[in-house]
Amino acid sequence: MKLSPEERKERIKEYNKRRYQNMTEEQREEIKGYNKRRYQNMTEEQKEEIKGYNKRRLQNMTEEQKEEFKEYNKRRYQNMTEEQKEKLKEYNKRRYQNMTEEQREEIKEYNKRRYQNMTEEQREEIKGYNKRRLQNMTDEQKEEIKEYNKRRYQNMTEEQREEIKGYNKRRLQNMTDEQKEEHIEKTKEYNKRYRQNMTEEQKEKRKEKRNEYNKRRYQNMTEEQKNKTITPH
Repeated sequence: MKLSPEERKERIKEYNKRRYQNMTEEQREEIKGYNKRRYQNMTEEQKEEIKGYNKRRLQNMTEEQKEEFKEYNKRRYQNMTEEQKEKLKEYNKRRYQNMTEEQREEIKEYNKRRYQNMTEEQREEIKGYNKRRLQNMTDEQKEEIKEYNKRRYQNMTEEQREEIKGYNKRRLQNMTDEQKEEHIEKTKEYNKRYRQNMTEEQKEKRKEKRNEYNKRRYQNMTEEQKNKTITPH
């Protein structure tokens, strides 16, 4: 009996899957090395074709297939050595640096939509993962993240900053009383450690900034608000 094109594809997939599962680690490494060399020797046009194919393939997947793909990537990452994880991080870092602004915006939009479509359970999983990841970071890695976030915020438009403020405001409003208490305590602890680790120069700058902020805040108040507030000197 003649198979349809879809049935043939499924047969081939199953065959390749079983073949890969029966391979030794040495054989798998050989295939990885071959694919790596093959990709390096491709023209930019060929690389773009592959990206386009993968993008279309993902778009045409059923929800079930997407879940299987996610599970596969999750298991694959868990089975990686620390060295492999570091290589992947470096690759992703270089890839992001080489992206155009348009490509970065597409990723942001995709992540935004993906987060909006998540269940509460999935969001909690991400929070837990990020929390553990931060705890396992070295001080150097934490500093790098701080510097990155600082530069990112400086390069934001006023509109983007307002969006973040709005998001944080809504996030705080949706917290339970218990979560708000925990958030306040954590913020106090963080600010305490932050002040303790400041140099005298940083403390002076912070003081100047705070005075400037209070001055602007007072200037933007209504007369009624000013009457309830002590006039800054």
